[in-house]
Amino acid sequence: MHLNLRAVLSQMLFMSDEQVLYDEVDKINFKRKDWYMNYHWTVKTEEQFSKWLSNYLKKNWEGIAEHKPTNKHMRDKIVDEFILNYGCVCRPLIKDDFTPIVSWAQLDEVMSKREREKFNNWISGQTTSIHGVYQWDLEKWLNVQQNY
Repeated sequence: MHLNLRAVLSQMLFMSDEQVLYDEVDKINFKRKDWYMNYHWTVKTEEQFSKWLSNYLKKNWEGIAEHKPTNKHMRDKIVDEFILNYGCVCRPLIKDDFTPIVSWAQLDEVMSKREREKFNNWISGQTTSIHGVYQWDLEKWLNVQQNY
């Protein structure tokens, strides 16, 4: 396996919920069909990985892409294709993704922009704290999202 590809897979698997360590990557059978289906992350984590990989491809494209990407658009296309073919499975948010005190900043940290917009529409008109939202309200919203 090319060193750049190993570095990308290591980063992706470390960012997954399963947090595979660098030394454990060699134990994974990447030739097995659908190997990546055993690893999960949130939409926000996928966005963070996409940004990381796009930056990584600026200098480290060999072993990942056939041709050197010359601009951000080309790098982002490679990233999208990589995630489509090998990315972790996106899972819905759960209560455990948040600390017991759910601050507005933490919502921004864990939720994607789209998830945050949907949550803001849902929470609008309900009682909230200036510091954040009540955990039971967040839990109700997460349960509603899983039933869609």
